[in-house]
Amino acid sequence: MPGAPQSLPHDAHQQPTPPGQQATVHPLVTPSAPALRAVVDQRQRALDSLALEDSGQQERFDRITRLACRSLSMPMAYITVLDRDRAWWPSAAGFPPGTPSSAPRDETLCDTTQGLGDTLVVEDARQDPRFADLPMVEAGMLVSYAGVPLRDSMGHVLGSLCISDTKPRRLDADDLDTLTDLARWAEQELTASSEMRQARQVQTSMLPVLPVSTEEWEVAGMCLPALAVGGDFYDYTVTDDVLHVMLGDVMGKGTGAALVGAGIRAALRGTTPAVVAGVDLGVTTTQVARSVNTDLERAESFVTLVQAAVDLDDGTARYVDGGAGLGLVVHHDGTCTRLSSLDRPIGVLPDDHWTEHELDLHPGDRLVLFSDGLLDLLEDPMTWWEPVEAMVREAEDVSDLLGSVGLLARRRTPLDDVTAVGVFRTPRFHGPRPVRLDGGA
Repeated sequence: MPGAPQSLPHDAHQQPTPPGQQATVHPLVTPSAPALRAVVDQRQRALDSLALEDSGQQERFDRITRLACRSLSMPMAYITVLDRDRAWWPSAAGFPPGTPSSAPRDETLCDTTQGLGDTLVVEDARQDPRFADLPMVEAGMLVSYAGVPLRDSMGHVLGSLCISDTKPRRLDADDLDTLTDLARWAEQELTASSEMRQARQVQTSMLPVLPVSTEEWEVAGMCLPALAVGGDFYDYTVTDDVLHVMLGDVMGKGTGAALVGAGIRAALRGTTPAVVAGVDLGVTTTQVARSVNTDLERAESFVTLVQAAVDLDDGTARYVDGGAGLGLVVHHDGTCTRLSSLDRPIGVLPDDHWTEHELDLHPGDRLVLFSDGLLDLLEDPMTWWEPVEAMVREAEDVSDLLGSVGLLARRRTPLDDVTAVGVFRTPRFHGPRPVRLDGGA
């Protein structure tokens, strides 16, 4: 763990100490203050961009440190992140109980590992003038040490994967190869997982923030990606007493599908003024399809889509179903209507057109739209409308319905993204319309 943060090595590419030899004391030089600040600032910006969570032990890193302890027969293995003037450990296997979760970075050997930019091996830190006075060395917690730098995609050293012992240890070439392989794994977890977490945060931030909740209407939705991010999307906005609601499902899962979904959602949202003005939804959907067909062809993807425009004054609804076929209305009189259409998904054929359909949502009627990820959670997906109708009918409100879907997803492992949107009209409504809480952007 330690070293002098104000110093950089003369040779930043120093090779690891060969097996059987004492670690060489690298000469350190002090660069100019502006050059040092530039290096430190660049590394810190790279670390900040990952938005790592300093929230204690993290299982995705614990797997690596546990394996390092077992495979190298070392009592301690840890991942160190160097953050400004401190070092902290998102994973530390074998640390004694009560060990702090962070320390001043200049009290860690990992600070020197970062400065070297290469593997640092120390057989006995008590005999090394660079480290003999460090608190952990003086306390006997750390005698031997090996650390491999962890870099981001631009080569910035953000931390290190380290192993240590309370007695002198000598590592051979195979040991160092194993530690290096584990470090490459740790790098992927450090960078890729953080990027995916940020991607999920961005995708989530693009969903409606608030439900629509008035005395007469309730509208809300949910999206549970199978991976960190998903290809499902939904949206709703209210403009001039017209609700424009949509739900799409991009073929595939993960980041690629999420990128396609974000583009389709933006294109559809751009048609909202026309939809509110009464332009045929088949026309607006066809326009969107024409604008994204080339992108979908290059991505070798397609999108199933259902969108609707609901007049919140009288309950008339217009909708388009592009290959989804997963929507129904549970009526107040006990009947149920499935949304249906012969139209294909967007991106299947370049010259496709879409057709607008109509229905009425009377007081007490409940419209629900969902993606095919929900089908994987049902006992018999071939007769999906029966359990879905039962869930809709038994729900006290939209929030209760979405809670039931979420509970179903937790009980079973979703194989695909699970997304649902509910539009409920209350059974009875009297008096003037109250001011609406707009669920749109």
